[in-house]
Amino acid sequence: MFKRFRLLLALVALVALVAAACGSDDDTAETSDTTAAPTTTEAMDDEESTTTEAMEEETTTTEAPAPAATLVIWADENRVNALNDVAPAFTEATGVDVQIDLVDFGEIRDQVQTAGPAGEGPDIFVGAHDWTGELAANGVIDPIDISAVRDDFVAAALQGFNFEGQNFAIPYATEAIALYRNTDLAPDAPGSWDDIEAACAATSPANCVVVPGGGAGADAYHNYPFVSAYGGGIFAFDDSTGFDASTVLLDSPETIQGIEFLENAVDAGIVASTDYDTAKNLWLEGEAAYWMTGPWELGNVRDQSTVPNWDVSIIPAFGDDPAEPFVGAQGFFLSAFSENELIAQSFLTDFLATDEAMQSLYDADPRGTAWNNVLAGLTEDLQVAAFAESASNGIPMPNIPQMGSVWGPLGDNVLLVRNGELGADEAMTTAAEAVRSAIAG
Repeated sequence: MFKRFRLLLALVALVALVAAACGSDDDTAETSDTTAAPTTTEAMDDEESTTTEAMEEETTTTEAPAPAATLVIWADENRVNALNDVAPAFTEATGVDVQIDLVDFGEIRDQVQTAGPAGEGPDIFVGAHDWTGELAANGVIDPIDISAVRDDFVAAALQGFNFEGQNFAIPYATEAIALYRNTDLAPDAPGSWDDIEAACAATSPANCVVVPGGGAGADAYHNYPFVSAYGGGIFAFDDSTGFDASTVLLDSPETIQGIEFLENAVDAGIVASTDYDTAKNLWLEGEAAYWMTGPWELGNVRDQSTVPNWDVSIIPAFGDDPAEPFVGAQGFFLSAFSENELIAQSFLTDFLATDEAMQSLYDADPRGTAWNNVLAGLTEDLQVAAFAESASNGIPMPNIPQMGSVWGPLGDNVLLVRNGELGADEAMTTAAEAVRSAIAG
């Protein structure tokens, strides 16, 4: 806390110094204009009259001095209002204006890499943790010192934004998929996939478990619990060094076993071959017992009335270990092209990394939080607690640049399995070869 306070004092001093420098220039100019003495009494009277009139005119027309700096933040619609709650206190404390620009989340990643080098980008911008490796490697973002607030964050969120041993964002949200359950069709939380199969057999819904990634839309993200079901994965991983793109695991026996489980579940009519919109609509219309997706849909589910009785539970284990979904994190990056890095750092660590700001961010978009104190206050929300438990079992999506070569091949080949066009072994072998080829260039 003391270190954060010293940083804020340094920032205020810097802003004051800039403002004082501007004021000093004006005082010098004014002094030099009035030091020449008049040569006669009449001239002195005229000079005094003229000076008085000028001072009166200046008093009535002088505007407030411009701020020493302006901090520019890019954020999507879910974050703008929360940031608008934080900005006034920062401006009051530092004299620095905060300009919050609304930018579609899907466009931020590309636009910042173009606007930043041109001097037209933000100082701070919202983004997902799996952007970290690419943006850091391309020199688009700078590390952020979180030493004063590190213990306040959920560990998985910090891991997501860690690249080559450095932290590159202030996390604010974590999320992982779980199971929305229509309790009229499936009253109890499933402890195993055998329980799901039994519930499907008892109620015989046309689409029992709806998961994005089939039908007309590939989706590697939602299908990762099947990839990792029996110890499979995408890249080799070590706690100390992170992901190793030189070792691709998509065609490992463990990964193939997980996709074979998915293939069999589709053949048995347990998992429907649905894309995102179809899965969502089927569940909301009461025609599916389970819907595998994330906490970003909580608001929609709580607002609808077609499925009045529902709950959320974790994805059941496939073998001995809990199901391992991808964990996503979102946070605020510091642009490497910012000319206000000290100011931006203070905004992030002294004003955004607080209970009030993090609560406001959560309230604006209720999903998993990356802030421990907000998480502790959500214990009575059982649905949120289920998503938090799911995230605790998961693994952050790889944030290394090579992950960009995975989404297409993995999603496309799982789609072929989901649609009954390819077997698990051939699909995962094809996906692995495509990833290795793309990484090798």
